Amino acid sequence: MKRFAAVLLAILITVTLFGCSAKPVEDETTTEATTETTTKAPVLNPFTGESGFSESAVGKRPVAIVVENLRPARPQWGITSPDIICEGEVEGGISRMLWLYADVNDVPEKVGPLRSARPSYVKFSTFFDAIFIHWGGSHSKSNYTGGYETIKKLKVNNIDGMSGGEMFSRDTTRKVSSEHRGVMNGKKLSNAIKKKGYRTELDNTKFTQLKFNTEISPAGATEAKTAKVKFSDRTDTRTFTYDTSDGKYHTNDWEKEVKFQNLIILKAESTYITVPYKGSSTTYLNYKWSSGSGTYVSNGTSTDITWEIKDGKLVLKDAVGNDLTINKGKSYIGFVSSNHNGKVTCSAE
Repeated sequence: MKRFAAVLLAILITVTLFGCSAKPVEDETTTEATTETTTKAPVLNPFTGESGFSESAVGKRPVAIVVENLRPARPQWGITSPDIICEGEVEGGISRMLWLYADVNDVPEKVGPLRSARPSYVKFSTFFDAIFIHWGGSHSKSNYTGGYETIKKLKVNNIDGMSGGEMFSRDTTRKVSSEHRGVMNGKKLSNAIKKKGYRTELDNTKFTQLKFNTEISPAGATEAKTAKVKFSDRTDTRTFTYDTSDGKYHTNDWEKEVKFQNLIILKAESTYITVPYKGSSTTYLNYKWSSGSGTYVSNGTSTDITWEIKDGKLVLKDAVGNDLTINKGKSYIGFVSSNHNGKVTCSAE
């Protein structure tokens, strides 16, 4: 009995000393605290797909600027600066440009020569919800609807150099007539838009959202080392040459080297309209912005595409009907008259 009591006492002492007073044994496996690092997505230019786009320009309206293309106007001031250069015929076999900038603050201090509005260009600018910048415009005559009347009809926010203002001036360095010297100061454009009270927030329901490849990819299976664009049988030909060293298409047709990642050629039906003009007559060309075929050229290759205007936006499709994805970089968009012998020719040389 005494022996049993002694054993019991020893057990009680052990429990007291080592069970109740001992610290709990920590789990040998420890979990390290993890800190999640959130990488901010790069801000991309909606016209080029490239990073480095200003955050202050996100969700803001782009601008579209009408620029002359006659020989006395070349090289145009700021010719290498636009995100997208559009070009097509206007009248008398001459071509004209529409320069698109996703960020108004990217317009350089000197741009031009600016020229007057034409209906096809006014309409095309609306596909990108752009504020339209021009110097003058054509007027309606007979069965022709002018640039000014198109601006009014479509209620396009515009800034006209004919109205004057500190943003517009005449360059004095070139010995050419005044019509080839009208320039604008792009650094004053943002303030001019503000003074007009125009909406600056982008309306995505009116904005064509281009789609871009994640990596530079061939446009198609057809070799295109050279691409020639003729707007109609009345115009000259624009020539682009692929340079393997930088993967861009170069042209010197504007008397200054300009390069593009992509060439997008839209074939559209057009209408010639002859009207009286300054004691004689002139023949305007209007593009029908409805639908058509085209060509996409990039990375030394080309492919057939289709396009249409749907819900006020430009929709580009590849040869099998999927949304067209283009390479990141600057683009040239050519307007080719499909029913007046306009064409694009790509070759392997």
